[in-house]
Amino acid sequence: MKNLKDFRFEKFACPRCKSKKMIRFAWESGAELECTECGERFDEEDLISIDDPSNILSVKEKLAFIHAFKEDE
Repeated sequence: MKNLKDFRFEKFACPRCKSKKMIRFAWESGAELECTECGERFDEEDLISIDDPSNILSVKEKLAFIHAFKEDE
């Protein structure tokens, strides 16, 4: 796992298209990075803590997963 203090923004590449053109959106609860090439958004903490990019879900994928469970209720 990478240390947050050693974080270098320019080292992140989009897990989908591999572009390094990412825009960071920060809130009190955390931050997201949006790829300017493919438009997908990812939680910053996932990019820092998950080593294999193929295991990182986009924000849209996470919301679809949650929505599927809410429909079952």
